[in-house]
Amino acid sequence: MSQVIRVTEDVYSRLAQQAKGFEKPSDVIEKLLNFYENNETNAPLPSLSKETKKKKNSSEFIFNNSKLGKGRLVLSVMKQYVADHPDTSYQDLFTIFPKAVQGSQGVFQKLEDAESIFHRTKHKRHFIKPNEIIKLKNNTIAISTEWGKDNIYNFIKIAEKHGYKITENN
Repeated sequence: MSQVIRVTEDVYSRLAQQAKGFEKPSDVIEKLLNFYENNETNAPLPSLSKETKKKKNSSEFIFNNSKLGKGRLVLSVMKQYVADHPDTSYQDLFTIFPKAVQGSQGVFQKLEDAESIFHRTKHKRHFIKPNEIIKLKNNTIAISTEWGKDNIYNFIKIAEKHGYKITENN
């Protein structure tokens, strides 16, 4: 029998960062429980130090002759896509770049939802500055800043399928 467990968006986002591929939140929770139960000392789960976090994957990519980090790459590609397809609606874009491409937050959110998340959590999970938002024919969106080494390649595959050339800057 399944049970519903409600977690904050922050906890859900942390769970999503631990997921690989198409794992569901319950799979990640199960892995964490297995780790904890098999840890004979019952020590707390390991956490990343600030130095380790800073050393996280900092891949750079080249798009439109610009060197970009993961989040800025997604923002640039999305801006270019909308410029190339000015009649794109929110639903059209959601069909092309579904939520699962990024994970927990999705590739983009309606601007008002992204601002609400920021005001509620005090953590900027979307590009929400005026020059970063994207206007569609029926909505305004904000692109996720939450990109890691595992989910960025999902996005790149879709972008390349639509004709955008992206190269990794080694």
